[in-house]
Amino acid sequence: MQTIRNQMTIKAMAQDRYILNFKGSPPLPAEDMRLIKSKANLVDASRKTLLVEVNEDEVIYELARKLPDWTVKKETQYAIPTTRPKVRKPPKP
Repeated sequence: MQTIRNQMTIKAMAQDRYILNFKGSPPLPAEDMRLIKSKANLVDASRKTLLVEVNEDEVIYELARKLPDWTVKKETQYAIPTTRPKVRKPPKP
């Protein structure tokens, strides 16, 4: 069980995730990959898309400036809707 102090530490260490999409044709440029790996933590990669984590937003702005052949978007997470049935009208006592 986590204490409040541990929860605060985890939130302070949380990193923002960004999706980088290469506009050109594969393979990904080696120089671009070296720059991305030096500035950000690479979480996942596919043919033309990377998922990275960064500590500060300034890092991603710097990458976006230095990599004109890439698009950068912040990762969006959606809550999974519940499928549990709900009682519309509670029964009378």
